[in-house]
Amino acid sequence: MDTKNLANWENEMNICIRCGYCFEGCPIFKELHWEIDGARGKVMLSYGLFTGQLEPSQYIVDKIYECTFCKDCLERCSANVSVPDILSAARADLVNAGFTYPSHRALLDKIKATGNIFGEKLSPPKEEGDTPVLLGCRFLKRTDDATRYLEILKKLGIKPMTFEEICCGMPFAVLGYKEEFQENKKKFMERLPSKEIICMCTTCAFFIRKAYPELKARYIIEVIYEKIKNYSPKKLGKKVTYHDPCNVSRGINMVDEPRELLKIIGVELVELPTHGKQTECCGGGGGLLITNKPLSEKLADKRLNQAIQLGVDTLVTLCPTCELNLSNASKRSGKIQVKNLLDLIWEAM
Repeated sequence: MDTKNLANWENEMNICIRCGYCFEGCPIFKELHWEIDGARGKVMLSYGLFTGQLEPSQYIVDKIYECTFCKDCLERCSANVSVPDILSAARADLVNAGFTYPSHRALLDKIKATGNIFGEKLSPPKEEGDTPVLLGCRFLKRTDDATRYLEILKKLGIKPMTFEEICCGMPFAVLGYKEEFQENKKKFMERLPSKEIICMCTTCAFFIRKAYPELKARYIIEVIYEKIKNYSPKKLGKKVTYHDPCNVSRGINMVDEPRELLKIIGVELVELPTHGKQTECCGGGGGLLITNKPLSEKLADKRLNQAIQLGVDTLVTLCPTCELNLSNASKRSGKIQVKNLLDLIWEAM
């Protein structure tokens, strides 16, 4: 197998000293319990593919894709080995070798046909201000929610500009379709009215900062946090718990701001057992939702049950994918509701 992508990470794979710190917070390892399910095991698999000591097989492919890219391993790694980047390279080499999933291909074909993950013609609520706002696929679909969140920006003195956008390309990159990502990237850049944008979606904000260094992408919560100090929101008097999305806490290093916003709008926070940089993934990342949905659902159920044990009636988060996965878990349990923090902010405005 040609391993041209893994070759770029040979040094990183050699730096890994197999210490095992990455086991502690890995959601996949804690669910499946085998060495190969942890970050260390996946790095060893990747190295075996790179050196030719291992021949690719469906079993190896499945293990490489059983990762949520939650970055907990990176947070704990004393050598700062970027396991998600190694696995992304391994996935790309496996795709080039013909190891693909029909579910992945179906998703990517939707993006190529329509510009979004739903395979539908979607347009954002029309706003003709001077500050470009990228909604992202999920909020393009959730028009009513996107409209409210744009209104938050307007109440804070920002004049949003929406435009006919397409997917930032994260699914191509995370699933290993690097060449197709480059094609999508060019189209994405052509649609942007400016190199400075506000991202409504958590994943878009993180991914664009990583994959598009030429852009200045701000996350909507950063902007609200700066501006709300000059506004007097209502006090909601609620008690909630907050799930830190991986791409917020570990991806863009935002832990305090969501909690400060909850204080500002008069919401009491009861912390989950693991939170902040040690947050546990809901199972929605890394393409796991379409690669291994039952495993993704188990991780969501586990996280939701942690919230239920706290005795609050609302679990708040920010990432629309976390919101989706945890909301589905909530429907299965019927014991707690899931809301986006932006909905609480809107309620307080």
